[in-house]
Amino acid sequence: MSNDLQKLLKKFMEEYESELNAARKDKDFKRPLGNIVRKDIAHLIGAQLLENIYKVKGSVGAGSWADVPWVGVFDKRVTTSAQRGVYIVYLLNKATKELFLTLNQGVTDVVTASNSKAADNLQNRAQSIRSIIGSFPGLESNLIGSGSKAYDAGCIYYIKYTLDSLPEDEKLYSDLNKFIEAYKAYYDKVFLKSEENDVQVKVGEEELQVEQQIKKIFEYINSKGFVYDEKLLKNFYLSLKSKPFVLLAGTSGTGKTRLVRLFAEAIGAYGSGRYKQVAVKPDWSDSMDLFGHVNLDNKFVPGAIVEFIKKAADDPNKLPYILCLDEMNLARVEYYFSDFLSIMETRDWVEDEIVTDNLVPKICYSGDEDAEKLYSNLMIPENLYIIGTVNMDETTFPFSKKVLDRANTIEFSYVDFNLPESISPNETEAIEVKNEFLRSDYLKLRTDCIDKWEAVKKYNEDITKINSVLEKSDSHFGYRMRDDIIFYMLHNDEFDLLPKKEAFDNQIMQKILPRIQGSSESTANILRELFKICAGSFTDKNGQTDGLKMKSYLDGNRMPDYPKSAEKICKMFRRYEDDDFTSFWV
Repeated sequence: MSNDLQKLLKKFMEEYESELNAARKDKDFKRPLGNIVRKDIAHLIGAQLLENIYKVKGSVGAGSWADVPWVGVFDKRVTTSAQRGVYIVYLLNKATKELFLTLNQGVTDVVTASNSKAADNLQNRAQSIRSIIGSFPGLESNLIGSGSKAYDAGCIYYIKYTLDSLPEDEKLYSDLNKFIEAYKAYYDKVFLKSEENDVQVKVGEEELQVEQQIKKIFEYINSKGFVYDEKLLKNFYLSLKSKPFVLLAGTSGTGKTRLVRLFAEAIGAYGSGRYKQVAVKPDWSDSMDLFGHVNLDNKFVPGAIVEFIKKAADDPNKLPYILCLDEMNLARVEYYFSDFLSIMETRDWVEDEIVTDNLVPKICYSGDEDAEKLYSNLMIPENLYIIGTVNMDETTFPFSKKVLDRANTIEFSYVDFNLPESISPNETEAIEVKNEFLRSDYLKLRTDCIDKWEAVKKYNEDITKINSVLEKSDSHFGYRMRDDIIFYMLHNDEFDLLPKKEAFDNQIMQKILPRIQGSSESTANILRELFKICAGSFTDKNGQTDGLKMKSYLDGNRMPDYPKSAEKICKMFRRYEDDDFTSFWV
């Protein structure tokens, strides 16, 4: 055995303290050891586990290097966050250079709690769990010394490694499997049966899984008297998760703005100052309207969203902030929003935090030192999510491909006037979600998706097939759109929210079809070819496909591979036949 894991763990143990000191001194957090922990070690461990159950994540801190770095193994049915729940985690004591492999409890909330009994509660819970799942040969249970009192108190079982006793890979993986067995026992005997057993660990204390959180949000919105399809909500969530910029477009009065506000209410953002709705003005012509300008007194006047962005950036808990740009295309989006879109594309990882370039260059403050001190280092924070509402009528402007390529465009056009038989008078309580609920797990395909590469290749084949159709008339898209579609699909795979074909159908509708418009025969040919892909079994033996044949096929009780996209293409093609022009906004 090559002992790759042993070599990396040894490097981690030996060098972390000196790298931490150097990182803090130089304020340089992009050091190679960070990538070894977050990528290389996590990848080696993840390769030994079942991808559909376990998620492996390494961290040396968010924004700055941590005193106790870790590599966690999460059963996605239990938790995917180090903040709460039970998970396997390697903890490094940088001072003693000891590495602890532990079955542990999430401790972030405990660390920040003012309750002096928090550590005792963790120890009691650990003892309760041990009494239910039993003992495991080779796993210790007395107090560890990780360098964190909370981690020490939350430890259920552990194995300690020193530099002198660090075993070879065969033993390291064997030890990990022992913890997997203990973790499985926790899942079966505690997590699933907590309501049946009289123990201190309750289901309510565990992190709600994404599907459960979405269900709670769905119930809250419907309790307010607004009925949105649950699959629409899942699609909306996946779109925000893939990239923090989503467009809700379509018929006026269909509840686009209301959905944004209700979603913000449901996740605890609306009443806590973490929601802002900005009405776009028709005279907005450049980024000064959003970011700010210098007045005649040479003082910087913040724009419509700068103070809200700063508030999100300064939030110590990094809770999600929702910004709604209402009627976004009353002005030309490319004029006032292009700078923001460009900065959004600079998103990158600095350890566990997503950072961007600065929003406003220093030169824009014209010597206003107070404003420069407040805003010059302001970036797009990772906990800011922007939703634009869009009406497509004679009063608004169309979107350029620059905008459409950077967003998921969810169409609101379906109206159902049927009323429910009755309305429950009981309102559902809102939930408060952490930023991890909405923050994307993927920014770069080649580095962030290594452990999902087989799925990446499959989705890339499907996307390439569609892009080759567009390429025939120079309408094809680039890497950014390809990656965004794959990120959406990978998030859906992880949370199992929608069937794969339905999720891909959403992406054709939201990322590809909005780009198609024109009056040329090449536009018609694109629609014909895309219809064949979306319809699945459609063939036309009697000549060139037309709108009537498309509609006849869809009305024939056949089930297309991608039904929403096939139906939309049919409508777009029939408009082309009627008007010699077509677009997504039929």
